[in-house]
Order: sequence, then C-alpha cells, then structure tokens
Amino acid sequence: MEQTKGISPRKRLPFVARWSSIATVGIILVAAVAVRGASTPGLTATLVSPEKKAPQKTATVEVNVTGIELVDPDQHATPAAGQGHLHYQLDNGAVIATTASKLSFHDLPVGQHTILVILAANDHKPLGPQEKLTFTIPQ
Repeated sequence: MEQTKGISPRKRLPFVARWSSIATVGIILVAAVAVRGASTPGLTATLVSPEKKAPQKTATVEVNVTGIELVDPDQHATPAAGQGHLHYQLDNGAVIATTASKLSFHDLPVGQHTILVILAANDHKPLGPQEKLTFTIPQ
C-alpha cells in the first residue's frame, strides 16, 4: 500500500474496514460493562414472629436473596457467576448449607442465641452479604 504524504496507511482503510473495527471494539466494551454491571448479590434475613416462637423454644429465619440464583451446593460444586446458596449457623455451631430461604431451629435452650446467615458461592466461600440475628429464649 503506497503512503500518501501525511496520511498513514491505517487511516486510509476503506470505510467498511474501519466500521468493522469500531463495531468489534464496541461489542467488547458493551460485554465488559454488562458483566461488570450484573446485579450485586444481596441478602436480608429476619426472624419470623420471634415473640410467638421464642416461648416455644423455636426460631424461624426467613431470607430474601437478590442478584443471584440459589442452587444446590451438592449439584453445583464449581463456582459460577450468579449462583450460590445459603449458610445458616446457630451459635457458632455446624453450618447448614442449603437453598432453603426459610429455616427453623427447634428445642433451643434458654438464653441468648445468634443465627448467622451468609450468602455463599458454589464452593462454599462467602460472597459477602451476611446477616446476624440475635434473640433470647425465655425461661
């Protein structure tokens, strides 16, 4: 390709070739923004009727999750964007990994208790959102 004074060969590309390059860059940028702009996972947890359940030595937690699909950790062990499950932990005890958005604990001893709810990835690593709920079982 011969070079004209002051104009590089790249600037002399036909219109279609320039448009194709711009379109490709545009598609890549849109895809990057779409991935980065995906919903951020969120979690809210509340105790269901604690004044009624505490005297029965029971606590029920209801969880609302946004920006993520809850999937069974036994069926989906490999981390995948947009997927996860819940971890429930009563008083630093064993962790319950589940997709259940409502979970009850029964036969609780008298005293103060804490339930930690964490949004976890398929590999059980925390995704960030978590809530700690504290309540008391009366005598």
